[in-house]
Amino acid sequence: MRLLFFNAVGAIGGAERVLLTMIESLRKLDRQMEIFLIVGTHGALIEAAEALGATVVCLPLPQSISRFGDSGARSHFLKFKLLLKAGLALPKFLSYRKQLYRLIQRIQPDLIHSNSIKTHLLLAALPRMQSSIVWHIHDFYQSRPVVARILQWAQSSAIRAIAVSNAVAKDAKSLLLRLPIEVIYNAVPPCPIQSTARSTIQIGLVATFARWKGHDVFLQAASQVVRELPEASVQFLIVGAPIYQTQGSQFSIAELQAEVQRLKLDRAVRFVGFQSDPAVIYDSLDIVVHASTQPEPFGLVIAEAMSFGKAVIVSNAGGAAELVTPNYDAIAVLPKDVNAIAQAMIDLIQNPGERERLGRNARRTALEKFNSDRLGIELLEVYRRCLPGELSIAHSKDLTVL
Repeated sequence: MRLLFFNAVGAIGGAERVLLTMIESLRKLDRQMEIFLIVGTHGALIEAAEALGATVVCLPLPQSISRFGDSGARSHFLKFKLLLKAGLALPKFLSYRKQLYRLIQRIQPDLIHSNSIKTHLLLAALPRMQSSIVWHIHDFYQSRPVVARILQWAQSSAIRAIAVSNAVAKDAKSLLLRLPIEVIYNAVPPCPIQSTARSTIQIGLVATFARWKGHDVFLQAASQVVRELPEASVQFLIVGAPIYQTQGSQFSIAELQAEVQRLKLDRAVRFVGFQSDPAVIYDSLDIVVHASTQPEPFGLVIAEAMSFGKAVIVSNAGGAAELVTPNYDAIAVLPKDVNAIAQAMIDLIQNPGERERLGRNARRTALEKFNSDRLGIELLEVYRRCLPGELSIAHSKDLTVL
């Protein structure tokens, strides 16, 4: 079988970590499978995928397409502005469309696994191909006012879709009425548990700098903790970076640093930056906070932290609510509830036994729900339903972007 993944960026965010886990799991099941990946920007994803045995081609997206997005387009004026940008980007889009079509024709995949909204739309704009297309749905599409309408048109290009949670599937099914959608939970690789004695309790928010990830909420809660526990030895870590190019969708590092200064948290907060190795992230943390202000499609950080046996505080909405059992393997709070997050952090700081109990149960849940060994099996079942009969296994071809 020749399988092609298509991803809009070469940087590594949550969807990209899922993509790497998919590649690794599929390779374990079928060493003869030929796996290709097209990415739209340069970044760490390329080397990581190649290390797993994938053939990777970077076909750089024009900046006007990379920066195109409607995550903030709520008013009529902003929607009009977005449509104007789309019109201005059309010539470069048509040129990219031609290059992409020629590249896919050279790869000749049996199936294309599209991993982002931009790639769904780009594939839908191509002339009809022999390859079946599967969409991977990582987002709530109905919260994207302009793109949702385009996705309704584009759904006819795909034969099936995979949603990362039941909440995402429910949202997508009410929009994409003609597209069969099934749920496959994201998975995380198994990880060893390391017990590290620390005099300072480390509390971390692990996320890209997307505005809805709740960095501002986390910092406000941290400020409350510092006020209520002035003698406690606690450090708050912000792990991540702005990795996407869509305008207006992310905090800048300067914005977050200014908020730290405003809250007088200079000594308590440390910016760690992007970390490619999850073990480096979670081994350094005692408590992980998920502070998303909008319903989370899945919450990969939650699953990762649980697999490392960490005590997790979760904004309990969307797909994230499917991952945990409150007060058994995580503490659940309402999104945007600064006081609830602060009080949960205070309770866990003062009660190491509770941290250990939650972490132990979280680890058990992660091994049951998010085991990466089952991911490849579930993916292959979907692929085989898209490709009836014998799957062809072709030889690799030398690829050159034309």
